[in-house]
Amino acid sequence: MSSECSKCGKKAVYLRRYTAEKLCESCLVDTTIDRVRRAINRHQMLKEDDRIAVAISGGKDSAVLLHILQQIEERFPESEIVPVTIDEGIHGYRDQALESARNLSTSLGLDLQVFSFKDLFGHTLDSIIASREGISLGACSYCGVFRRRALNVAAERLGADVIATGHNMDDEAQTVLMNVLRGDSSRLARTNVKRNRSIEGLVPRVKPIMVLSERDIVAYSHVLDLPYHDVPCPYATEAYRNDVRHFLNEMEHKRPGTLITLLRSGEAISDAFQKISTGGTMGYCERCGSPSPSKVCKVCELLDKMEN
Repeated sequence: MSSECSKCGKKAVYLRRYTAEKLCESCLVDTTIDRVRRAINRHQMLKEDDRIAVAISGGKDSAVLLHILQQIEERFPESEIVPVTIDEGIHGYRDQALESARNLSTSLGLDLQVFSFKDLFGHTLDSIIASREGISLGACSYCGVFRRRALNVAAERLGADVIATGHNMDDEAQTVLMNVLRGDSSRLARTNVKRNRSIEGLVPRVKPIMVLSERDIVAYSHVLDLPYHDVPCPYATEAYRNDVRHFLNEMEHKRPGTLITLLRSGEAISDAFQKISTGGTMGYCERCGSPSPSKVCKVCELLDKMEN
């Protein structure tokens, strides 16, 4: 890219298409961190003395999340960052991702904490998928349910006040469209619960990099040469999300700003449903005691199906 940086006039290396900003390497890093900082402040995601469990997978999204949060939290000496990885038990994939997560954590002076499906649930994801005969659920459905529980257990054991996850703008826009296409728009209000409305028994979750596109994240990680694992999960091909991703990628390419507009629409939908919500009672699973809208939580339900 031969044009000048929109901020400082130096040689631009990146075009942030949805804001029409041409950025040099330095301004790319600075504006990316600033976007995340403003998102944290706007949504009141973090407090000055938080112990933050940062969910990292070894991939580029969580690598950028961890790096940016460390830059931001340096100004708050009472806060603490604890990187956490969930080992699902995917042979030939998770081992390499774990190595990347450890390398990144070590380079930032942080101690990576690892929790596994095997230790928490008695099964690896590989063994779960191998034994799912007669069950129509995809691998991502199993993984999503167990990962959410594993992260909550990990955060509780580590004494964390909040969990930060690496969902980016593309992820969030895809989720909005998927729920609309499935006729389940109200789910946005259940899955995007603001920190001050979190459910007792569940550690609050925040998504600081939801204001960064996939392209932003690739550019940031490339400029800073962050270590990350770039091999897709072998089960990812089963996901319905892939079809939605391809459609939105094409739309964003043709009409820059599509993703951020969809993200804002999702926030509006979520706010609207929360305003009209009757505030249904959240009970507790009669098997494990975890918060659940039904008598038996989804984790216990899936474990029962596998064992029976």
